[in-house]
Amino acid sequence: MPHTRDCSEPSSEGDRASYETPALADLQRLFWFRGGSDNHVDQVWPNIYLGDAWAARNKTTLQSLNITHILNAADGPYSINTGAKYYNDLQIEYYGIEAFDDPSFDLSIFFYDAAHFIGKALNTSGGKVFVHCAMG
Repeated sequence: MPHTRDCSEPSSEGDRASYETPALADLQRLFWFRGGSDNHVDQVWPNIYLGDAWAARNKTTLQSLNITHILNAADGPYSINTGAKYYNDLQIEYYGIEAFDDPSFDLSIFFYDAAHFIGKALNTSGGKVFVHCAMG
């Protein structure tokens, strides 16, 4: 049975105390020295991939990249409604955030839980995370 998780599972307060913010230099390097992309999915950091709805729905692509975890930043019935059940036939752990895919939407309230999910994935043997919204 595939391992899945959805956004209804709360995180524990003890986990928050162990969170470490990435170094500013690492974040700057990520944002300033990488050009834009027309691809549906790109590796932006070792074992971290960013992409769009097309890639999120393309199970063949996800399998070819050996994705083990998916963070959907546009989850919900009016957005990218894949959900954990969509990936039942794959060995993928799922985490969904019901956010509007719009630059004015405040995603900051989801940052800790998203970072925790990504960190957990990267600490899993062979863990690879695909983070997506509608447009990538």
